[in-house]
Amino acid sequence: MSAMNLSNAIVTGGAGAIGSRLVHRLLESGADSVVVIDDLSSGYEWLLPKDSRLKLIRRDVCDIAALGIRLKEPTVFHLAAFFANQNSVDHPFDDLHTNGKGTLAVLDWAAKNDASRVVYASAGCSIAGHGIDAPIHEDMPVSLHLDTPYQITKALGEFYCNYFGKQVSTVRCRFFNSFGPGELPGRYRNVIPNFIWAAMNEEPIVITGTGQETRDFIFVDDLVQGLLLAATTPGANGQAVNLGTGIQTRILDLAETIVRTCQSRSRIEFAPRRDWDHSPRRQADISRARACMDFSPSVDVAHGIFRTVDWFARNRARIDESVQVAV
Repeated sequence: MSAMNLSNAIVTGGAGAIGSRLVHRLLESGADSVVVIDDLSSGYEWLLPKDSRLKLIRRDVCDIAALGIRLKEPTVFHLAAFFANQNSVDHPFDDLHTNGKGTLAVLDWAAKNDASRVVYASAGCSIAGHGIDAPIHEDMPVSLHLDTPYQITKALGEFYCNYFGKQVSTVRCRFFNSFGPGELPGRYRNVIPNFIWAAMNEEPIVITGTGQETRDFIFVDDLVQGLLLAATTPGANGQAVNLGTGIQTRILDLAETIVRTCQSRSRIEFAPRRDWDHSPRRQADISRARACMDFSPSVDVAHGIFRTVDWFARNRARIDESVQVAV
């Protein structure tokens, strides 16, 4: 990492899958103080390391101004989000509260408290809309035809970043499909942890669609490296950068890989595509991240799934307990 300040960091949503891995990396890299703000609505304290330099504040991110945080020129990683598409369709007002008001609150606090930079977790689906077969690049026109409240509020967060850009340094990181250790299964979770949990329990793996749909899956540690580069690269200021791999993976291939890796007898079944899902293909163009930040993801899907399945196996009891509590 560069000499830009990472000695003091705030990670909103830091008890989630991505946030907790980022917290580990920050502490391993010598951070003096890391403050996590997480209401634990979808994060888990057991994912965080035990370290005297870490402070967990269990509060709504919208309350950041009332938390009395005193850090010198902190880097703020704003990962807290109401996740994700289907959840936002079912609960659009909660989505607006966290993703809209929460992002505004973080940027306003950062501008007033001399933050060195805000790294904002946006989404690859937030800007370009649907029906795009070509790789998605950052300069595509902003679509007014987004499919879910989640996509709308992630785009809203980018508008707020641009608005505050004269007051505080910001980088907008557009996540594609992250996966890896730390992400638990559940109704509103991503496809990979749900497929793995089904396979481990010899339950059917249900694909919504034909299985020919593709997504750009990025392993969580590669994504965390992208976040650190976004925080420490001077030339990233004011930029939007895609954090993906540039590689498409078919959902059917993904399911079959998970069944093999888990040595499972689970059947693969199909269900109708969800009403809001109008994107049969999604792939990131990561040329800007490569050129601007020297970003180079290194973990392919098969190896990432192997590592994720291993993590599930080692943490099965805790995962099972957390899933039961969530239900």
